[in-house]
Amino acid sequence: MGWLESAFELVERAQVAVCGDFALDAYWDLDQSCTELSFETGKAVRRVVAQRYGLGGAGNVAANARSLGARGVRAIGLVGDDPFGAELRAQLERFGVDVSGMVDGGDLWQSVVYAKPHVSNREQERLDFGAANRLTPALTEALVDQLDRAAHDCDAVVLNQQIDDGVATGAMIERINEVIARHPDRVFVVDSRHRATAFRGAVLKCNAHEAAALCGAAGSDVGACARRLRECTGQTVFVTCGRDGLLVADESGVHAVAGVDVSAPVDPVGAGDTVVAALAGVLGCGGDAITAARLANLAAAVTVQKLGTTGTATPGEIRRLHS
Repeated sequence: MGWLESAFELVERAQVAVCGDFALDAYWDLDQSCTELSFETGKAVRRVVAQRYGLGGAGNVAANARSLGARGVRAIGLVGDDPFGAELRAQLERFGVDVSGMVDGGDLWQSVVYAKPHVSNREQERLDFGAANRLTPALTEALVDQLDRAAHDCDAVVLNQQIDDGVATGAMIERINEVIARHPDRVFVVDSRHRATAFRGAVLKCNAHEAAALCGAAGSDVGACARRLRECTGQTVFVTCGRDGLLVADESGVHAVAGVDVSAPVDPVGAGDTVVAALAGVLGCGGDAITAARLANLAAAVTVQKLGTTGTATPGEIRRLHS
């Protein structure tokens, strides 16, 4: 059996939890030819002629884990008591994700949505919902309880931090670190845009720009940054380098996993979510870091070819690309 099939076997056994900032991407196509003015305000009317929704943030990680074949995926996050929250839950359930760990924030939490109006396939100014959310002590306790249960049941836990004022506040990260310490036999994988080094005892995934920023060494050698982050965290570090592939820094050194050549045009949005889902699936069931990185590389090469969406990759699509 080749390495790829062995990697898929590991993923297929994996129970993965995803905890973090769950978001909905909303795409609204506007009719540019409309010249109607509002009777009440005299302002131009913008007609939405088509709309579609997709998962973003931690939601896209969960969708990718299921698409890659993970046996079970559990979502742990906050959702508002609003129409977007219902759509977010429905999107997760369509992928077969267990949403029992999604905490209802009620009136205290607005579902996070990135609304992207488009005119002639060009994105206009984005509207963000959930910018005023604040994590209360009660919501923190509810999330920690769900995370602790998931860490008990699952093989791997992805910790996603995408929004500066989202779920992963400083206080919440301290509670997450306590959960990590209570479950030393579980694999935790961190993908954090703003607070990566605040997590303790977790595998780290970041991109080359983030790695340089974390090391305070903009423009320096990416391999050196990966090595320094490995020394800082004491855990394996994966650094994505776009078309150049990934770097893996572990106890034996820094290893390069070459990128996959794909034809333009490409859309890298969401590729990092694909990578972290593949890493969690392989590592959670005992796979080695290089195998995890190779699968993540191939999976991301599939999703970047899906334009205008935070796509997912299936084993069939990956096999076709690899053949």
